[in-house]
Amino acid sequence: MENVNKEFPSVENAQMTGHKDSQGRPLDSNMAQKKLRRLMASREYSQKYRMKQLHYILQLETEVKALQAEVSIISPRIKYVDRQNSLLRVENGSIKHRLSTFSSDLMIKEAQYGELKKERDILKQFYVVNQQQFPEYFNAIPTTTGNFLQFGSLLRF
Repeated sequence: MENVNKEFPSVENAQMTGHKDSQGRPLDSNMAQKKLRRLMASREYSQKYRMKQLHYILQLETEVKALQAEVSIISPRIKYVDRQNSLLRVENGSIKHRLSTFSSDLMIKEAQYGELKKERDILKQFYVVNQQQFPEYFNAIPTTTGNFLQFGSLLRF
């Protein structure tokens, strides 16, 4: 209020100096008092607002420093996890490739197995047919796992 008093030391002085309101009328003591109060309230509000802004800025700066510290702590962890993720992706690709290879091998083996089953069934049928047509050859076959060539010579391949 001292700053205002320097500008307008008294209402009487304001009237003597010829201060006028916005409409050009001379200020009376009651109007000057109201204007001075509004002016002081406005200045006080402005000062409080500036202080509030400074406090808010300091709070934001503190938060920024805390977040920067958190980033400096977490950043190496993120890099490590990214490297681990990359390695796991490479390993996953390798495993998928191996799985694909095994799947292809399985398909080939299943096809071979199917062919061998068909061949076995054909040989069984051949054996049954030949056993009925040529029983003398099949009765002469030794039961031990002996000489396989004798069996071949009996069948006359």
